[in-house]
Amino acid sequence: MAEESVLGGMMLSKDAIADVVEVLKGNDFYRPAHENIYDAIITLYGKGEPADAVTVADELNKRGELSRIGGPAYLHTLISSVPTAANAGFYAEIVRERAVLRRLVDAGTKIVQLGYSSDGEVDDLVNAAQAEIFSVADTRSNEDYLPLQAIMEHTIDEIESASGRGEGMLGVPTGFYEFDELTHGLQAGQMIVIAARPAVGKSTFALDIARSAAIKHELPTVVFSLEMSRNEIAMRILSAEATINLQDLRKGSLRQEHWTKIAAVSQKLNDAPLFIDDSPNMSLMEIRAKCRRLKQNHGLKLVVLDYLQLMSSGKRVESRQQEVSEFSRALKLLAKELEIPVIALSQLNRGSEQRTDKRPMVSDLRESGCLTADTRILRSDTGAETTMGELYRAGATDVPVWSVGEDLRYVERHLTHVFSTGVKPVYRLTTASGRTLRATANHPFLTYDGWRALGDLAPGTRIAAPRHTDGPTERTEWEDSRVIMLAHLLGDGSFVRHQPIRYASVDEQNLAAVTTGGVVPQAVFALPKVQISLFLKRLWSTGGRVTVTSDDRDGRIVLNSSSRRLVDDVARLLMRFGITGRIRRVSAKARKASTEPQTVGYALEVAGTDDQRRFLQEIGVEGDSEPAAAQLLRIVRARGKNAAGASEPTGIWEAVSSILAQRQPPSVEPASLGSQLGGSVLTGIDRSTAPMGQIARVLDRAEMDVLAVNDVFWDKIVSVEPDGEEEVFDATVLGNHNFVANGLTVHNSIEQDADMVILLHREDLYNKESEKAGSADIMVAKHRNGPTKNIEVAFQGHYSRFNNMAPDGM
Repeated sequence: MAEESVLGGMMLSKDAIADVVEVLKGNDFYRPAHENIYDAIITLYGKGEPADAVTVADELNKRGELSRIGGPAYLHTLISSVPTAANAGFYAEIVRERAVLRRLVDAGTKIVQLGYSSDGEVDDLVNAAQAEIFSVADTRSNEDYLPLQAIMEHTIDEIESASGRGEGMLGVPTGFYEFDELTHGLQAGQMIVIAARPAVGKSTFALDIARSAAIKHELPTVVFSLEMSRNEIAMRILSAEATINLQDLRKGSLRQEHWTKIAAVSQKLNDAPLFIDDSPNMSLMEIRAKCRRLKQNHGLKLVVLDYLQLMSSGKRVESRQQEVSEFSRALKLLAKELEIPVIALSQLNRGSEQRTDKRPMVSDLRESGCLTADTRILRSDTGAETTMGELYRAGATDVPVWSVGEDLRYVERHLTHVFSTGVKPVYRLTTASGRTLRATANHPFLTYDGWRALGDLAPGTRIAAPRHTDGPTERTEWEDSRVIMLAHLLGDGSFVRHQPIRYASVDEQNLAAVTTGGVVPQAVFALPKVQISLFLKRLWSTGGRVTVTSDDRDGRIVLNSSSRRLVDDVARLLMRFGITGRIRRVSAKARKASTEPQTVGYALEVAGTDDQRRFLQEIGVEGDSEPAAAQLLRIVRARGKNAAGASEPTGIWEAVSSILAQRQPPSVEPASLGSQLGGSVLTGIDRSTAPMGQIARVLDRAEMDVLAVNDVFWDKIVSVEPDGEEEVFDATVLGNHNFVANGLTVHNSIEQDADMVILLHREDLYNKESEKAGSADIMVAKHRNGPTKNIEVAFQGHYSRFNNMAPDGM
């Protein structure tokens, strides 16, 4: 009953979830079905999404677990069984207590088995029994927050301790004197990234630090290697400590003096608290659990992970960049939780090899592409746009933006900051709807098949653009008369025939609103939807038109303007109504004295039955076009809702065929499906009259429903053309890792959550005749709590180690 009440309360109240997660873990539940439901709720809560019976059922269905827990009906049963969600924390305590008792029983059973087995020394058996009892206790603290007084007392103690050490090391010493002088060692809670191109020696450098910590200073250290075997690591450590050529060790061609050196260091190596784990396919959860165990049993002081890009979560993620970012963030949290430094090795992209000096930069850590300074970012707080360049120059942080989730709906997420990534070649992408964006070749765009780099896209590929966004969080209040006035001025309206528009006001805000130079003022985007409708209606009445074809079967809704920015702004306003505007350049007929057409401006057209119906019903027009608008509305209503086939990628229709082919036995016969969707058989489905929502209902599949009900318009690429070289920028968006730029959905950069970034560079890899042959640069390129510096060290590859070039004690 307690388990049911906990889950029901969590689905009723977000506050209840916050109370429960401080007390329970998934394996605290007795029934596996309850653990599955709990995990689904926590997943939704972690994404910032609501967790109710509908969303939890959808999450479980995606995991293939919905039927195993008893279906949606069981979720509603859980909710109805809750006396009150306010007591969820108390119910969670009951569940936790029962879980501890079950673990105690399990531990007791294992201890009994240890006693009867008599396998091993008595002291070892007692130690194992103690470990079993210790593992039963829940070591999490319920009071993670502390008053400033307690924190200050700890801080003063730390300062006094450091003062007593004089110039001694505060953190974990690396063995490199200049580096330790700069950083005072690796500090508790730090996440350090060591990055380089292949064959530079990042693994060697990391092992040097591990040797210094564990062998020289006897600090418990663990190395998780996803690349090298434990024997390879041990051989490298032996080579470095005994100063024996690594190749001689590998070949076994050792002389007597070599064996003497090995004997001299063997005891030191045997006593060192250095742990090596080369388990294949380690997940982050396994690494975290092993680190916690080492912390409890051995007082772990340093973690080295080799290397970040080889880790795998085993889960489906929208991009590899996002998965690596999640690993990075989790390792940072691990460092804070265990209060130890965590070193993660990472491979740089090829950016450094394109430079003349081949020297790496922090931006080489990032695999996503970049955008030009004039790229316009859609804000979710004001509904207006701001450029990448403006955000960069202002040093803006935590900017609310629209970001698309896995359900293809746009939600608010925060852009942490914008940063320059240097001068790079850029390409101009143009879509069928008239949207344009300039980006580097490796910048990812959302396609029906997932995130793909611009360089891999071709004309005809469909990419995601927002069809609908919610209103901004900020709201503007205007009088209707002010809205109408602005619309007439922007739409080239006139109050007196053959006379220029004159407008006078003592209100500076009014003057600013109507003197925009062909740009919709920012405040308009924050107006209520009803006033945006009024604004568009009056704007269309002065600068637009609605026409019907001579055969009364179709029509057009078009707004003309000499300002490209104005039509872009209007297209953005239309998204509040779920309407997609298509923009194109228009030209007047050539004058008699000229053979060249004259470009007069731009046209924004609302096309497609569904978009036209929405426009005519929710916005409409006044004036001369009013009769045509009424006639066109009758036409589109008679025609029925527009099919998604006009804008959905072909892959969706292939998915329909695939779903039908998987049905055993088929619950929907092709002939039946065809009759329901406007065709006789599957291959004969009339895509012009088969709405995706209707297909979803017939097939009863959640993934098709996502495609049917979402905020995305699949725009077709018309061209991708080179467009010169210039400084480019990228940004980091929390959560979904994407944002809306120039009306298209683009992926963001994923920056490592590192307190320190160390880049390695060896000039002799690229120039064998270099004067710096045999040396390497340790580049402290990012240091959150201190200065950066370039430190030169010796590279002794034959001994598999780096070494100091500065005298001891510097």
